[in-house]
Amino acid sequence: MKKIFSLLSILFASAMIIIIACNKDIEGRTDSAPALKPANIDLNAGAWKPVLLTGPAEFAVPAPIATTTPDYIAQVNEIKTWQANLTSDEKRIVQYWSAGAVLRWNEILRELVAKHNLPPYQNADGTYPIPNANNPLAYPQFPFANPPYAARAYAYVSAAQYDALVAAWYYKKLYNRAAPYTVDPTVNALIPKSDLPSYPSEDATVAAVVGEMMKLLFPGDQDFIQQKIEEHKKARIISGANVRSDLDAGDALGKAVAQKFITRARGDRAGAAVGTPAIWAQFETDCIARGEIPWYSLEVPKRPPMLPLFGKVKSLTLDSLTLLSLRPGPPPSTSSDEMKTQTQEVYNYTSNPTRENIRIVHFWSDGVGTFTPPGHWDMIAAQDFVTKNFSEVRWARNMALLNMAEFDA
Repeated sequence: MKKIFSLLSILFASAMIIIIACNKDIEGRTDSAPALKPANIDLNAGAWKPVLLTGPAEFAVPAPIATTTPDYIAQVNEIKTWQANLTSDEKRIVQYWSAGAVLRWNEILRELVAKHNLPPYQNADGTYPIPNANNPLAYPQFPFANPPYAARAYAYVSAAQYDALVAAWYYKKLYNRAAPYTVDPTVNALIPKSDLPSYPSEDATVAAVVGEMMKLLFPGDQDFIQQKIEEHKKARIISGANVRSDLDAGDALGKAVAQKFITRARGDRAGAAVGTPAIWAQFETDCIARGEIPWYSLEVPKRPPMLPLFGKVKSLTLDSLTLLSLRPGPPPSTSSDEMKTQTQEVYNYTSNPTRENIRIVHFWSDGVGTFTPPGHWDMIAAQDFVTKNFSEVRWARNMALLNMAEFDA
């Protein structure tokens, strides 16, 4: 009986470790984040260097209508109509999105990565099916958002978002149209007021560019993504921060920028990174021919390597020669004393676990069902940035630098 009880205790403890290790959703959310109130609106950010755009004015944004026109007055009245009868749910979405567009969309992206970070189950013949981007809803659903795929997704979304906001800031300064709560003092400001011009809307720009990128990367979730886009734009009108034409201009700009990044993503060779059974077998054959012990899956049946040709995917910030120069040399031989010493180090840690080391393992165990190691670093960055009172464009710049570096590395 004692043996049975001990076995059950071990199984229960193991299950709890798996649950804790895979549950990054709750700790990764910042639902209580304060409303964004930038210490510096970075009005000159339209002059910052973009990633892919040739310049901030590559995509034209037409001049806004005057705030004295009947059309603009009608748009302001739309805000007042909403504010006259706000529901608790409408107040909730204003509070949620007031924390910042870049923050919220990064959280949503992490949630989609975690949802799709599930390896396919084997076929009856022992082989493993591969998700197909051309048939994303068939089993196994596309994508399998493993760490390399996730790193690429975070990088493209963040870089596109940054370029779109640099362009938005350029036109904000050019046209200098004040926010509706400034134009009409009877409009209630349900978020902190700002001197940043409201046209084009930075929130609509982010929602559009991120939404288009996410639809490419997670094609089975388009309805969910679109619902979030509409909720985001609605929150901006209700809050008194934007009129409809602010949103329309930002939406058009964000979609235009997204198309440039989508075109680039379609040609970066990521689709071939999975390899083929013949290539996987050749890896083992070549390794054995060098007198080494090859890596192979210990699962039954053997699982193929994870995107083994990802090193051939086109990077975002470095040319191919620079990448080659940065790559490390070969690892120590599996028969070398150095490898024996390093293996012994691992053995010593696993044979003598401490509470602190177990805590570290749990904290960094970004496995199946999590938003992956790149996403974990996004979470850490976001939790820090929330305290810094950055503008949206500076948030975007920082996230782009982080995620492009992770992807290229």
